[in-house]
Amino acid sequence: MPFSRFARMPEEKRERLLTIAAQEFATYGYEGASLNHILEMAQIGKSSAYYYFADKADLFATVAAWSVDRLQLAVPVEAIAELSADTFWTTVSAGHVESLLRARQQPWLFGAARAALQLSAESLEQDSLRDLATNLTAGMSALIEKGQSLGLIRTDLPTGLLETWFRAIDGSSDDWLLAHLDQLDEEMLRQIAEATVEATRRILADPGDSR
Repeated sequence: MPFSRFARMPEEKRERLLTIAAQEFATYGYEGASLNHILEMAQIGKSSAYYYFADKADLFATVAAWSVDRLQLAVPVEAIAELSADTFWTTVSAGHVESLLRARQQPWLFGAARAALQLSAESLEQDSLRDLATNLTAGMSALIEKGQSLGLIRTDLPTGLLETWFRAIDGSSDDWLLAHLDQLDEEMLRQIAEATVEATRRILADPGDSR
């Protein structure tokens, strides 16, 4: 995360830097993005950048977290706790649809958030990136645990495997959508998002759940 003084950067300058960085990371991923290009486009000197961020990883972690927050990709922990058997999957589906509709307006935010889930093992050795990945997957873990407690998600398989299945379905769909967002109208986007959640539900369903 950035140094606390980053919050004191003028808002317009801060938003410009985060937007430009999100576009760069969305296009090239963390490893392929150029810090020098980001700073050049944002008209910020390298010495000034290091006044706010420890390094490129710190900037990326900030951008990814900002993108997730802007798109409201994560279901708040307090909201997960209040889910019932009747509202669990409908809430997940509605949240997925709404986040994708927001992403349609600013796809680079979606791309930057996706890049955070595609970090290499080498990159994840850096503390800031490892912490970022842990925070981003915490919501999924909480969702699975809640679904299990409600009898909606199977408990006969390792939780890590269920999380892998969840990420595989959701991630593959998101990657495809990211490449085609400009070609989809709102109705088709909703249909694909809902179908993705339904596929996830069926894969993760408790064998004894007849719904």
